[in-house]
Amino acid sequence: MRGLLTLVCVGCFGCGLALSACGGATASSITGSGNDSGAEGGGGDTGTGPDGTSGGDATQGGDASDAGSSGETGPACAPPTDPTKSALCLTVIPEDIAFTSDPKFDGKGWLVAQVFDTSLPGLPDGGELPAIASLELPAGGPDAGPAVDLSQPVPVLRFDGLPATVYARAIFVDDPAPTPVVGASTWLAGYDLSKGLLNQTPLVAQSLPAGTGTSVSLHLAALREMSVTLDRTVTPAGNGEGPATVIATPDQAPSSNSSLFGLANNPCVRVDGTNTGLVTGFVIGKGPYYVIGVLDDFGTGDAGVSLPPGALVSVVPTDAGLQIPASDQMTYAANAYRVSQTIALDLVLPGAPKTDTVSCP
Repeated sequence: MRGLLTLVCVGCFGCGLALSACGGATASSITGSGNDSGAEGGGGDTGTGPDGTSGGDATQGGDASDAGSSGETGPACAPPTDPTKSALCLTVIPEDIAFTSDPKFDGKGWLVAQVFDTSLPGLPDGGELPAIASLELPAGGPDAGPAVDLSQPVPVLRFDGLPATVYARAIFVDDPAPTPVVGASTWLAGYDLSKGLLNQTPLVAQSLPAGTGTSVSLHLAALREMSVTLDRTVTPAGNGEGPATVIATPDQAPSSNSSLFGLANNPCVRVDGTNTGLVTGFVIGKGPYYVIGVLDDFGTGDAGVSLPPGALVSVVPTDAGLQIPASDQMTYAANAYRVSQTIALDLVLPGAPKTDTVSCP
């Protein structure tokens, strides 16, 4: 069977969640059942399709921490065909988001649900362990039928022949391009996002008693678009051009233990002269968050979030250490799908190299 997820991973610090959404899982017809024996697929029974019952209330809200099991009881779930196995009826409940007329943010797209036997299916090389069961809506891919509309109840997804403990996830792609990218307008369910994005973000375990069908509800959390404009209040040590990264965190005084709920990057930004730079990415949850920006003026940092010498940073020194200015706290409507913020780069880190060889085209 064809590979289901060909998502391009976001190479960045703290994006194990994005990495775990990549790999060669396989699809099963939403109306079919049976074992998937394709070379790319996982063993075991694939889902048997919707059981004819409508899904959850699409207007129910959720925060980033709600992307795992909701604890709610869903519709009755029929027992498995094999009494030594279990069945899972999965209800996906999208968080309350204000959709737009932009096709990338209109809530109409492609939904994939997968079941694994591990909480961390991602592999160190960026690949992924095969799912033991998978379904997609519409069946056959994003071009095979009417798109899933998150403003309407999502059909219940039924999986048969499962082990006693599984790890289920759902991924919705609002703009299913030929090669979907995990980023703004992607939606995720089944992950433990209570601590934000981790290098490896685990899936939540689901216990399924043998011989019975179990209904589980998963909250589907949107990766909202985050656009951050970079200005500056200090003179750069170099030419004011280079790669820029922005993160969103609940902590005004960021540390290595700070949770990361949003990420944006741009391979080359200019804040020289009167120029301002735009950095785009995504943020999860309702906030508010503090936003910190780093422009690597000399290009000496890694590809993720670091504080290289000579970089311009949007923090200010205080008696308690470096802090994000209160003006850089990003607040937005709870149902906003696209959010924006302007921040100023207030500090040049010491130790800048003598020569700046990085410039934007």
